[in-house]
Amino acid sequence: LQWADPLSLDLIESLTTDSENKSLLFIGSYRDNEINEMHQLTVQLHSIESKHVSINKIKVGNLSKEYVNELISDAIQTSPQLTHSLANAVYRKTSGNIFFVLEFLKSICNEGFLYFSLKFNQWEWNIPLIESKNTSANAVDLMLCKMKQFPEDVQSALKLFSCLGTDCEECILSLIASGDGIDEFGCTDMMSSLEFSIEEGLLDYSDSIYKFVHDQIQIAAYSLIPETDKKKYHLWIGNQVWANESALSEKAIFVTVGQLNNGKMLITEEHQIIELIRLNLQAGGKSMSLGAFAPASFYLEAGISLVGSFSWKEQYDLHLRLYESYAEAKYCTGEFEEINKVVNEILANAKCLDDKLGAYFTLVTSLNAQSKTQESTKVGLDILSSLGEPMPVHLDMKATGIIELKKTKHILEGKTDDEILTLKALGNNHKIAAMRLMYGLALGCFFDRRDIYVWLISKMVQISISDGICKESAFAFATFSALMAT
Repeated sequence: LQWADPLSLDLIESLTTDSENKSLLFIGSYRDNEINEMHQLTVQLHSIESKHVSINKIKVGNLSKEYVNELISDAIQTSPQLTHSLANAVYRKTSGNIFFVLEFLKSICNEGFLYFSLKFNQWEWNIPLIESKNTSANAVDLMLCKMKQFPEDVQSALKLFSCLGTDCEECILSLIASGDGIDEFGCTDMMSSLEFSIEEGLLDYSDSIYKFVHDQIQIAAYSLIPETDKKKYHLWIGNQVWANESALSEKAIFVTVGQLNNGKMLITEEHQIIELIRLNLQAGGKSMSLGAFAPASFYLEAGISLVGSFSWKEQYDLHLRLYESYAEAKYCTGEFEEINKVVNEILANAKCLDDKLGAYFTLVTSLNAQSKTQESTKVGLDILSSLGEPMPVHLDMKATGIIELKKTKHILEGKTDDEILTLKALGNNHKIAAMRLMYGLALGCFFDRRDIYVWLISKMVQISISDGICKESAFAFATFSALMAT
C-alpha cells in the first residue's frame, strides 16, 4: 500500500467507511519503514480511523529462532528436534528475515553445504562451512551475489528485463528479445534466460506476464547495469517497442514513453524530441481516459519539460494541448494552486479566445470545486459575454431571471414533443462553448446564486430551441421542467 496512488487510497477509504457495507473484510500490507506521518497512506489511515472504522494492525517482523526451525523442518521433512543446529546457524546468518532465510537455504543447497544423503536417505548439513559463509547485509546485495553466479547471458537478460519494472507482458519481452542490436547488450537468447530465472526462483510467469517474485530482486538486477549505461538501455528498449507498437496491446504506449523518458538525455535530434513530446501527450490523454490522473500528470509534466526547449511560437499547438491537459489532470488530483499557474501560462500565450476556452473551463470548474462561487461566476459571466451571451446587468437579478423564465416558457408552448426530439444538432462552436460554460456555472450557482441559476437554465433552453441541441441540452430541459414545477 505504500506505493498506492491517491485515487486508489480514496477508493479503499470509500469502501471501508461505507456504513451500509456490513460484509467487507479488507486486508492490506505495507512497509512501515517506507512511510512517515506525512505520507499519503498514513493520512488516509488516520482518516479511516476518525470515521470509527476498526483497524487491527499486525506487525509482521522477522521470524523467531523457533519458527525458523519449524520452517526448515517442514522444508526438508526432518524432525524439528534434529534440525536445531541448522536452524541456529541459519538464524545467526539471517536474523530471521524470511526473504534472507529462503535465499540463504537455496544458496547453501547450491554450494553443497546442505544436501540429501542417498547413503543414509536423509538431509545432512555442514555447520562449519555454513558458519564460514559470508552473508549480505541487505536483500539487494544477497540477490546480486546470486545473480553474479549465473551465466552472462542470463545476467544480460535480467538487466534488460529490470529496466521495464517488476513485470512485463510476454509479447513485449518477445519483441525486445528479437530486437535489432540486442547482441550489443550481451543477450543472445533472452526468453530462454528468463525461463532459467524462473527455475531459479527469481521470476514468476502467469497469464502471459513475467514478473520478478520480489521488488528487491528487480532492484538488484537493475543495479547490475553501470549507471553510465542505464539511459542507453532505456532508450534502446523504448525504440524497439515504439517501432512495433501497432502490433502490441494498448499498454505498449506506456512502456514506450516510460523507457524513452528515462533515456531522453541521449535524444538530440529535434524531430525525435518533438515526437517524444507527442508521445507523452498521448500517454497523458490515455491515462486520463482510464482515470489514472497521477500518472497522467507525470507524463504531461515530462512533455512540458521537453517542450520548454521550444518557444510557444515554435511549437504553439503542442504547448497549448499539453498545458490544457495538464490543467485538467491537476484539477482531477485536486492541486488547485498548480491549476492557477498553468491557466495563467495559457492565457498569457494563447492567440485567441477559442484557444483560451479550455483553460477557462478548467478554471471555472476548479473554483466551483473550492466553493469559490463568486469568483467562478465572475470569470464565467465575463467569458459568456465574450461568446456573445452577455447577462443583463440589473440590480434586480431575480426579476430578470423570472422574465427569462417566462420568455422560455412562451417559446416552448407551441412546440410538440416530436419537434423537440427532432431538433438539429448545435453546430456553432461558440454556442457549444457557451452551453458548456453555462452548465458549469449552473452547478455552482444552484445554492448560492439562484437568480443567476434561473437565468442560465433559461438561456440554455433558448439556445437549444433556436440554434440546436448538444449534450448539455438534456440537463437544461430537465432542470427547466423542475423550475416550472416549483
